[in-house]
Formats: sequence, structure tokens, C-alpha cells
Amino acid sequence: MRSAVKMSLCLLLCLVTLTAQSQRRKTTKGKGKSKAGTTKTVKVATPSYSTTQQVQMRKSFYLLYLLERNGPAHDVIVKDPVFNQIAKDRLSRLTTAYSQCADAACIGKALEWTADEIHDVSEEFKRLAVANPDIAETVQRLKVVDRYPLYADNADTTFIRKAWEDVATGINHVCRVYLQGVPPRYPRIDSISFRPSDPAFVKQVKTAVQQILPIGTGNTFYKQPLLGALKALEINGRDEATRYEPLYKEQNAAAFAKSKRVNWNAYRFSTILVPGSGPGKAGQSMDSMGMFRCKLAAEQYRNNVAPFIIVSGGHVHPYKTPFCEAIEMKKYMVGKLGLPDSAVIIEPHARHTTTNIRNAVRLVYLFNIPAAKPMLIVSDSFQSLAIEKMAARFINEIGYLPYTGLERKSPTENIILPDLKAWQQDPEDPLDP
Repeated sequence: MRSAVKMSLCLLLCLVTLTAQSQRRKTTKGKGKSKAGTTKTVKVATPSYSTTQQVQMRKSFYLLYLLERNGPAHDVIVKDPVFNQIAKDRLSRLTTAYSQCADAACIGKALEWTADEIHDVSEEFKRLAVANPDIAETVQRLKVVDRYPLYADNADTTFIRKAWEDVATGINHVCRVYLQGVPPRYPRIDSISFRPSDPAFVKQVKTAVQQILPIGTGNTFYKQPLLGALKALEINGRDEATRYEPLYKEQNAAAFAKSKRVNWNAYRFSTILVPGSGPGKAGQSMDSMGMFRCKLAAEQYRNNVAPFIIVSGGHVHPYKTPFCEAIEMKKYMVGKLGLPDSAVIIEPHARHTTTNIRNAVRLVYLFNIPAAKPMLIVSDSFQSLAIEKMAARFINEIGYLPYTGLERKSPTENIILPDLKAWQQDPEDPLDP
């Protein structure tokens, strides 16, 4: 019930956004006309967010996504003198970088949040969380939708500070990796697409900066660096996090419809998770290990232990592969193994075993699948053993365990129970936050 309420709230936020955009289009239509003989002040247009940028913002920077809904909290942020001074200082820094920088790394450094700026924003957010009812209400909404569940039990001032720090960390990570060329956690698959000094790359970056420089009064203090980070991902061709969204449509539409009419009491497990196995060779869509894992899961499905199989894995190996592990596994299961399309759910974003599990847990909540029912993870014996001993890696890489308890059922099977902490966004993985 709780997950259904959360999903309804998220859909409501999207509806409010679309309605507001429609109203703005109606009210602005024809405003460019003026009577003859009169002088009209034209406001410089600032970039709006594309659909893809909004999806990335929702997944990576949910605090800013919510504040950009143009409600009362947005107005508070826009009018705040502390935030406006920070924006003014940042604009000066970026303007200088635009005119003087010879490479993308220099511009990326100018777009970063400094430690002092992060601290000053934190302090102002903490003050507003107490002094302003609109910001206080925003904090409560953030807690309800569970995008920062690790902080849910904190005081409102601590909650907003930590959420903001995650946002700033995420923007800085994008600027460092995809403009400055700093190696990410997994450089072989997640690194920058160009040399920071590549003239064609520098030209694209400077064009993007030129587009966001006009952002000034009447906008939120974070809009400039946020758009800079979003454009940096686009220039690098890094849209992995936004592909295939929303996950309850397209290839998952049949499974999503089926999930509403399942008799869950008839099954021991809610889902069977199959982590992907990338072939690692250019031009190869799937390897023998991936097929082996799919066969093991199909056998369990035919034994009626669960109504769904979640196949998990994104565009991972080799670097920028056109093949998505989850999609290729579903093709194999439906086309070769004869499973129904409605039985196989794709999770096409995960890039590592940790996020295979985290993202599958998220799908359980998204599809309103009973979270009190355990999930079965099926893989080869080597990965199954690694999953059993992976708690430390979870903590090190994403900061928490997305499940409660873990039981090794057999050499190729593990059992977990979903945990709402799985919704916590990872600021240092923009390709699968």
C-alpha cells in the first residue's frame, strides 16, 4: 500500500508539471507583440529542460527536480539573497572561464561547486527548513517519496543538508569525469568520451556554456551548474540512465499489466533475478555465461516458484556497447527458451552486480510487487558465492544494503528481502544513479 501511494504521488507530480507547462504556454502566447510606438523590454530567454534532461534530473538530482516544479518553494529559492549572491559569484567565475579557458577541464573546474559554496548553501537551506513553511513542506514531500531514504529519520535541517550535499557531489562528479577527464570508479566502461583538450570537444563545451551564461535573475541559483552537468553528459553521449524510461512501459508493459492480477499467495518468491553477463567483445550481443544463467532462471520459472523473471544489466561491456544485457537476455528467454513476454521484466540500467540487485529491488516497489515476499537471485556458482560475500562492496560503493538478510539457498541461488533503502540515489554514478 505504501509503495502504491508513493507511485501515485510521483505520477501526480508529473501531472502537475505538465499542467503548469501547458498554462505557461497559454499565458505567454502572443506576448511578443506590442503596440506601435511603445517600447517593450524583452527578457532574455534561458534554457529550459528537455525531456531527457528532466529524466536525468529526477534520477540523479531529485532535490533539484522537485524544486524546479515552479511552486512556492521554487519562488523562495529564486528570491533568496544568499542564494542570489552565490549565483552572481558563480556567473562571474564561469564568464571568465568561458573567455579564457583553452580546454574543457578548465571550464569543468569553473562549473564545480567549491567547498565554501556547498557549505554556505547548506547553511541557508537549514535556515529555510526552519524559517520558511514552503521549504519545510518540500522536505516532508522528499521524505514521502523516498528518494533519500537513508536520511529519512534525520531532523529536517540535517535531511536537507545531506540531500543538497548529494546533489553538489553529483554535479561535481559529472564535471570532473566528463569535462576534466578524471577517472571514475570503473574507467574502462564509464570514462569520458574525448580528451579534454580535443578542439572539437572544447568547441561543443563552449557552445553549451554560451547557452547557459544568460541564466541570471529569475532563476534558481543552481540552474547554471545543473544544466552544465546535464549538457556535459549529452556531449559525451552518456544517456544510459535515461534510456528505456519509464520502465513500466514498452518492453515491460505486458509484465506491468500482469503484476496487477497475480495471486501472490501461489508463489514462494516474488521474482527471480538474473544478473547480466556482458560478452566483453565488440559486436557480440550475448555470451555463453549469460545464456547459462537464463536457462537456470527459466527452469525455476517453469517450476512455478515465481511469476516473474527480472533480467538485469545495461549497456556495459565493452565500452559504449550498443547491446543492452537485459534486452538481449529477454530476447533469448522469450525467443529461444519460449517464456511468455509478460513473464520477463527488463532492468536495462545496472552496470555492476551491486546495482543489478539494487535496481531489481526498485522494480519490485515500482511494480507494486509485495516487498514482504522474498526474491530469488539465480546465477552461476562463482557469482552466487560473490553475492553472498558482497555486503562490504555494497557499503563501499553505494553506502547501504538494498535488502534485509541474505540466504545462500544453493550453489547457484541466493534469497533476499527488498528494502526501501534501494531508492537512495547514488551521486557518483550518473549513468545509473
